[in-house]
Amino acid sequence: MRRTIGFVIISCMSSVLSVVLPSFATAVDRTAPMRAEQVTAGVAASRVFQLPVRAEFVAPYWRGNPRAQVTLAFSLDGVHFGKPVEAGRDEIGLARHDGTTYGAIRNADGAVAVRVVTDRPLGSLTVLGLSDGAITTHRTVRFQIAESSQAATTQPLVEPRSAWGADPQYMTWTPAFYATKKLVVHHTDTSHDYADRAGAESQIRAIYYYHSVTQGWGDIGYNFLIDKFGNIYEGRYSRDYAGANPSGDDLDGRGVTGAHTQGWNSGTVGIAMLGTYTDADVTPAARQALESLLAWEASRNGIDPQATQAFVNPVSGATITTANIASHRDYAATLCPGDAFYATLPTIRRDVAARIGGTTPPADTTAPSAPLSLTATGGKNRVTLTWKPSTDDTAVTGYQIWRSQNGSTTFALVADSTGTSYVDSGLQRRTSYTYKVRAYDAPLNLSGFSNSSTAKTS
Repeated sequence: MRRTIGFVIISCMSSVLSVVLPSFATAVDRTAPMRAEQVTAGVAASRVFQLPVRAEFVAPYWRGNPRAQVTLAFSLDGVHFGKPVEAGRDEIGLARHDGTTYGAIRNADGAVAVRVVTDRPLGSLTVLGLSDGAITTHRTVRFQIAESSQAATTQPLVEPRSAWGADPQYMTWTPAFYATKKLVVHHTDTSHDYADRAGAESQIRAIYYYHSVTQGWGDIGYNFLIDKFGNIYEGRYSRDYAGANPSGDDLDGRGVTGAHTQGWNSGTVGIAMLGTYTDADVTPAARQALESLLAWEASRNGIDPQATQAFVNPVSGATITTANIASHRDYAATLCPGDAFYATLPTIRRDVAARIGGTTPPADTTAPSAPLSLTATGGKNRVTLTWKPSTDDTAVTGYQIWRSQNGSTTFALVADSTGTSYVDSGLQRRTSYTYKVRAYDAPLNLSGFSNSSTAKTS
């Protein structure tokens, strides 16, 4: 099922908007730049690292044995550990070539300890723990809405570095600028389970620290980043825009050189989708924002979005022939931007060309498939729901939760969820509740209902 119309956050729109979606807007707190603590030790096969403070994110890096298979398991109490996850590789760190292997940033959810397991001895491994600092500002996540019309080549709104909390002291490099000739898409190979914009910004701050300080790049590698809600963020520093919409250019319209694709950074713009898209494609909101950004960049720089052309690096003189809108893997031996997202690129190129040409792809009227295997588990004044996603979950924007009470045949919509679980709290004690769930996509096509499931609160 092909999806051609997506949701975007209100900040990404530049014209008339319509159809307010079921919203996930909540009040959240903005926090200060990241606090970093690290522990270093050798690991023969397995070792538990006690973290100095609770960490929201963890990234391992080590000297020697770059092909080592490393896993991490997190503990919130120092005793019980969760399921191991692969350490992975940070795609920007792969280009460092300093004898260090940089693992990917992983969600630690307040862990105080990390169990590291390796299939090869590591003489020196560091566990970097990252957490947000003190609360500084209160803000509200904006509503998601559907797009009715938009100028194809208008610059979408870009959240400046100051808005997501980029600490200026970490920016230690001197910007260089060249005419933009190629557009390169990435994924950050981090979690896409962040629940709101605050969570996305926290993850960006972690990436910023990891790239700037730990890896020594002096700034974040990407020119722009896009979260799953469709927010676009200024990445690599170019100049002070004095409140204007950041473009990533100097005053002459030349793009700033990032650190996103080794050997091909000058003359290219790197756009990273926040998350991992190996098995699942980006959300419709993220894709809508990406296509808006690509159309603007392509149109203003005279780039044919569907062409494959030679590119000469303006610094090294090296030449490569790639699609004008390409991915990291088209330039280097990497899995970035994930198999699922990579498979979408031909359609994205076509849609960007249509935007620039002033045409609109046909609206999607196909409903998603129904969610599966809904289960309800009762607790004190609450019921926890879990379900399996629609089989075309890559195109699903969210799920509606419907509830009836004490055997009633009348169901009411009580909540929405972007994931495949929900906790219905504040319920009456010792009361039976029955639930069913349905999916919806960007154009508001609704699936059929899942099976119903009943649970009794305690």
